[in-house]
Amino acid sequence: MINTNTPFQNADRCQTHFDIDMRFKKSTNAVHRGREKKCLAILLAARYGFVSAITCQAIWQIKRHKVLESLNRIVKEGFLSIAETDRAADGRIYVLTHSGAKFASDLMRIDVPFRSAQEPITQVNQNAIMHDSIMSFVLSLGLQNQTKDGIPKPLWDGYLTELEFKRIHSSSNIKNVDALVRLANGEVAAVELEASFKRKLQHEKTLLKLRDAMLGGNRLYDKVFIIPCSQKINNDTQRFHKQLFEEMPHRYDRKTKRPLLSETDAKKLQEKIIYRTKFIDTIEQTFYR
Repeated sequence: MINTNTPFQNADRCQTHFDIDMRFKKSTNAVHRGREKKCLAILLAARYGFVSAITCQAIWQIKRHKVLESLNRIVKEGFLSIAETDRAADGRIYVLTHSGAKFASDLMRIDVPFRSAQEPITQVNQNAIMHDSIMSFVLSLGLQNQTKDGIPKPLWDGYLTELEFKRIHSSSNIKNVDALVRLANGEVAAVELEASFKRKLQHEKTLLKLRDAMLGGNRLYDKVFIIPCSQKINNDTQRFHKQLFEEMPHRYDRKTKRPLLSETDAKKLQEKIIYRTKFIDTIEQTFYR
């Protein structure tokens, strides 16, 4: 359950999504295993707008040709359509059909909007394909995480995708996040993927919105995981954040005549922002080689 020591905005709606089981348990029975793959692929497509073979291969831990066989079988059943695109690291993604959206709604017990299109690729935001592919990859690996001895040790036990976050938090005053994850202790963390270098002003705006989301009256989450896609981006992000935490308490908003960020809030934010470098090598090897 979500930690409710302080009220969360739309906590009940988030909880419903956190409770969707996205872990692949790999049944020893071939028939059951095939159904697990089908259900998980359809759920991924529903929650992100599409599913990629890259993410499925990372979860199922089988060779790529076997992954493609499984996904193509689901296509033949009428639940997915193939969309070829240069925007994907491996040249293709799979999107839901109308039947797939209905199946996903039944699995999640949540309505899955479906927009019919002549070309499957037009069902998704093509500019976000790489970003969303990495997010589905990272969030899935976090769920499947285990010790060196093979004992399950998930980094989080449920998540809310950016697509779902936008539906729940539709206000333009709220900063969209790439995902929310529920931790074992009940805390909720935002996940922000840093896939490119940003200007200092962009980081400043982000920090102010994170402050409002975590320290304001309507709390959205407890902490933030920053997930960089390269070590250079990680170094750049941390460098700008350090500068801004030192500078912003001494700069004043022209309208309010107050510091952009109080020293107290700056300290709290620093404690709540966590830079997770665990995925850097895997992301680079999988998506940028």
